Amino acid sequence: MADPKEGDRVRIRTREQTEDDVKSQMYYPHYGGMTGVVQKVYSKAEVAIAVEMDSVSREIRKRHDDVRDQMKTKWLDGLSEEGRNRLTEREKDFNLRYVVLVAMSDLEKAGARPQPEPKVAAAKPSAEESSASEAPHRRTLAEIEADEEAELLRRAQRQG
Repeated sequence: MADPKEGDRVRIRTREQTEDDVKSQMYYPHYGGMTGVVQKVYSKAEVAIAVEMDSVSREIRKRHDDVRDQMKTKWLDGLSEEGRNRLTEREKDFNLRYVVLVAMSDLEKAGARPQPEPKVAAAKPSAEESSASEAPHRRTLAEIEADEEAELLRRAQRQG
């Protein structure tokens, strides 16, 4: 694949693992066929891929979910009762990404993510209904950093 950029959707090629792969730890047979988004390009040879969980095998997905649940439990157990009670449901949602480091030569373009087909053909929703059913806005890194900076300033003013 010709120079993927951050945000590109890619697929990891399926191939046999070589001795060089074992030494470099850059390819394992279970990586083959996984799709994801380029998270970071480290060099002309190394790329970090945030794997889409629906592209992994059932066994790997189960292991990933088990590790996520253990980490979530440990995190929640480390909080005080008051701290746990203050968390919203969204804050309690513990999302664990699956990121792998692979060789750029093992990547191929994957195209756009397929949209799930509607389960039942229903009557066309009104304008109000359609705007309510759209996916929520996903905040950008800049928005998150701006909110974090504002919160830090607010806390500093409260203390000072």
